[in-house]
Amino acid sequence: MTDKEQDRLRLDLYLKRSGLVKRRPLAATLCDNGYVTINGRPAGPGKTVKVGDRLEVRYARKKVLVEVTEIPGKSVKKGEGYKILNEEIIEEELF
Repeated sequence: MTDKEQDRLRLDLYLKRSGLVKRRPLAATLCDNGYVTINGRPAGPGKTVKVGDRLEVRYARKKVLVEVTEIPGKSVKKGEGYKILNEEIIEEELF
């Protein structure tokens, strides 16, 4: 890998490796359905993530805004690679 390739990662892989989402297929589904944004814009699973990007992930009951601080390698501990900027509980009914 070149230095540039190490500074970037697919969004679905980043979400999985950082621990923001448990499984890569779930990360791809969240992206495809508009629950993930990069710098305020909806992003597909193949979108490239780099250090400094701000990601917002909407789960069933909360919304988390994080800033990417590093691109994690294959073996990483949950919670590494990002800094939480805002975490908000969602109290609306889904059904």
